[in-house]
Amino acid sequence: MEEELGRLKDALRRLQMGIYYLNTYLRESFEMKSTLESLEQAFRDYKELVEKMPDLEGVAEEYVREQDLLPVFKEMKARYDAISNLMRKYSELIDEIDARLERYRSYRYYMFPEDDSVARFVDAVFASRGDITVKPLIVGDENIVDAMKKLGGEQITKFSFKFSGDKAASVADTFLRDFGTAGFIIEDHEIRLTWKPEINVLRVDAPKDRIFEMDEIARRVGATILSV
Repeated sequence: MEEELGRLKDALRRLQMGIYYLNTYLRESFEMKSTLESLEQAFRDYKELVEKMPDLEGVAEEYVREQDLLPVFKEMKARYDAISNLMRKYSELIDEIDARLERYRSYRYYMFPEDDSVARFVDAVFASRGDITVKPLIVGDENIVDAMKKLGGEQITKFSFKFSGDKAASVADTFLRDFGTAGFIIEDHEIRLTWKPEINVLRVDAPKDRIFEMDEIARRVGATILSV
């Protein structure tokens, strides 16, 4: 068992490094997008001109010959084909790794069509789960403290409050309506919701067996499940 445990940890470390390095290469490779768009537009312009005015074919032929454009293109195409074949070869592996890692997911990001759906999601998650703790993501606005007290919150620290779960929707609605840039965290002993106003998404941290339950709630209120 001890030997297998060591091998497992080694395999996971190597998997981690492979993901890290491949992600770095792919991030750099994505910069090709603008070059490919430029290439496409240049080719369309060339084709339009020679089709419209066939006499220009001679000029194009001379340019291609003088600039050795054909062998340069062939070299580029060979590299492009090799990369395309490589990506096809490993596409099933990437999908298999994705499916396997998803089994360990303990967080999710959701995007909501309007603030009301955020409050409905929060209500569906916490309304029947007992006490919750609430605090702003960005502290400093004393008006938040007054608002939480008016909602009946029990102050725990300077900016955190305890509520019963059935107050979760009202708390979320207050933050979204009156303190839109503060963000908020609502959590209990198992689930944490973090509203990030700067990117307009809600993050859920929860045990893996709860994540798919959160997904179903999100679908019911019209939220988009982000695949990150």
